[in-house]
Amino acid sequence: MRAYVDFDHACDSTTRRSRTGFIIYLNSAPMYYLSKKRTSNETSSFSSELIAMKACCEYIRGLRYKLRMMGIPVDLPTYVYGDNQSVLTNSSLPYSVFKKKSSSIAYHFVREKVAKCQWLVTYISTNDYVADLFTKPLTSVEKRRKFVSMIIHHIYFI
Repeated sequence: MRAYVDFDHACDSTTRRSRTGFIIYLNSAPMYYLSKKRTSNETSSFSSELIAMKACCEYIRGLRYKLRMMGIPVDLPTYVYGDNQSVLTNSSLPYSVFKKKSSSIAYHFVREKVAKCQWLVTYISTNDYVADLFTKPLTSVEKRRKFVSMIIHHIYFI
C-alpha cells in the first residue's frame, strides 16, 4: 500500500483556506483519492501539510483495519510520500513542540504510528508528485497528462 499526500496552503483567495489531497494505491492500483477544502484556516504551510498528513493517515489506519477484518494480512508498513521535507523529518522526532493544539495532535498521531512501523513517511520530488493533481491547478498540459497517466497506467485500452 502506498499513499501520496499534498496540500495547497491558503489557495482560496476569498477565505484563505487550504486544500488537502491524497491518493492511495493498493497493489499499484489507485483505490481511493480525496480532494477537499479544509474547514479551518492554518497559519503556516507546515501546519497545513501536517493536517493533510493526518487526514491521509487516518484513512490508511481505517483501510488497514478493514483489510484485516476481511482476512487479508497487512504486515508490511504503508509508504506515505510527501513533498514537504520539514514535515517528513519532524514526523519521526519525538520531541517537537507546537503552539497550536490541532498541529500537536496531528503530529503525535502521525509520529506514534511511524514509531510502530504501521506507515513510513518518505520524500518524493515535486516534479514527480501525482498528488499535485488533487490540490493545485495544473496549467501545463504535459504535466497534467503525465500525472493522469501515472494514475491510470494499469488500464489498457483495446
